[in-house]
Amino acid sequence: MSDQEDRLLREAAADAEQIVSTLVDELRDSFLGYLRGEIEFDDLTFEVFDTLQAVHAVRSGRYTIEYLDEEDTVTEEMEELSQEPVREEGRKPRRGKRRR
Repeated sequence: MSDQEDRLLREAAADAEQIVSTLVDELRDSFLGYLRGEIEFDDLTFEVFDTLQAVHAVRSGRYTIEYLDEEDTVTEEMEELSQEPVREEGRKPRRGKRRR
């Protein structure tokens, strides 16, 4: 393996760890929101499952990251991915990524 390939693999691994750390932080916030009564159990269950799918996508390398500028675009992307509406009063979409 060349030095460049080794460097790219290390960068990819670091990126994957950063993505999973972000997902864990978001999930922690969701659990705390549930304890505070800010999130319903059904929503928490969906978020846990969605996070597990995202971690699996990262592990398998089957993901792409898109950097989106507008909140509406993020919401539309989330709805497309989940095939369910995510627009709720006072609630913003969690992430703007697309898995392939």
